[in-house]
Amino acid sequence: MNTSTRHFEQDPPERDVLAGEYVLGVLDAQARAQVAGLIASDPVFAAEVQRWEVHFGPLVDQLLPVPVPDYLWARISHALGLAPLTRSVPAIDTAPRRGLWDNLGLWRGLGIGGFASAVVAVLALVSVLRAPPVRPLPAPAIVQPPPAPAMPQMVAALTQDDGSTGYVATMDGRTGKMMIMPMHPIVQPGRAPELWIIPRGGRPVSMGVLDPEHVAEHTLPKRLRSLLGTDALLAVTMEAPGGSPSGAPTGAAVAKGAITALLSP
Repeated sequence: MNTSTRHFEQDPPERDVLAGEYVLGVLDAQARAQVAGLIASDPVFAAEVQRWEVHFGPLVDQLLPVPVPDYLWARISHALGLAPLTRSVPAIDTAPRRGLWDNLGLWRGLGIGGFASAVVAVLALVSVLRAPPVRPLPAPAIVQPPPAPAMPQMVAALTQDDGSTGYVATMDGRTGKMMIMPMHPIVQPGRAPELWIIPRGGRPVSMGVLDPEHVAEHTLPKRLRSLLGTDALLAVTMEAPGGSPSGAPTGAAVAKGAITALLSP
């Protein structure tokens, strides 16, 4: 937003923005004085200013005053070099409607939090005023149904009892591909780490034996891909070198973690 001295021989869109900035009170004193002179000499521009005042008038009517405590208002008045406050309750304003910038009761009533909100609103409005016009897009001849949502990319960090991360697994719900990267895995002589997926309320299903020194890649068969989801867990147990002979874990999990969906870019 530019609140410095302006040149006022401008194209109509710039003059429209200038009128809005004048009504919002975001111009500095010198620019505001020049705009006031332009209002007095240019009926078309004066009408544009009035249009903005009518536009913002209902917003002012909806604001409920929240009086600032006397001690805080006194500090504000002192900092601004204003006259000291003589009463804590402002008198009812019976004068005709004034511009937003001249409505001191409005700015006092907003309070500290309201003032911050007003600043944000002003910045947003001026950005909209300055935005180039958007050309309407031609309507498509044929409306295609939206594609089915893709299964999310997922990740799981398998934490060990000492708090360290044993493995990190990434999963593609669409293709069923899994990549398991060893981080600081537990190694037991004569035993092999076996990965399990545990659906909520279901039994563990083996994802195969892992190599604690190399990245492992697995592709789940289609019948098992439905198990991938944020309501499932991954776990690692230490089994016989070829994996559990029974098809079920034979010992306690040495690493486990919940599956989390990654946010789409």
